[in-house]
Amino acid sequence: MENEGLGPSAWNKPGIFPLGRYMLDSIKEISRQVDAEILIFNEDDPVWYRSDIFLQPRANVLIDYGIFVNALGRERTIICRRGRADIASDLQVLIYCDLNKEYRAEIEIIT
Repeated sequence: MENEGLGPSAWNKPGIFPLGRYMLDSIKEISRQVDAEILIFNEDDPVWYRSDIFLQPRANVLIDYGIFVNALGRERTIICRRGRADIASDLQVLIYCDLNKEYRAEIEIIT
């Protein structure tokens, strides 16, 4: 990707989220400036549902997914899933990158 002049943007880079602004506004602005987005759906937050506990991605990651799909489309908004993170049933039909299979995940993201 670097050979093509493309590379990741660090979210902790100074100026990405300017002081005094709303985080949501900054994310929407970022979504209009990038060519693609890769989100990691990890087993971060326990959720109690119907007398059972499930682990799901952080709520902000789900919101970010919606923002970037709206700006970039599904084809340029990629979900990488680590562990067995529970995701919304509407998203379970998407083909995602499985980070549990690191070698394959690297190949899929590069191509």
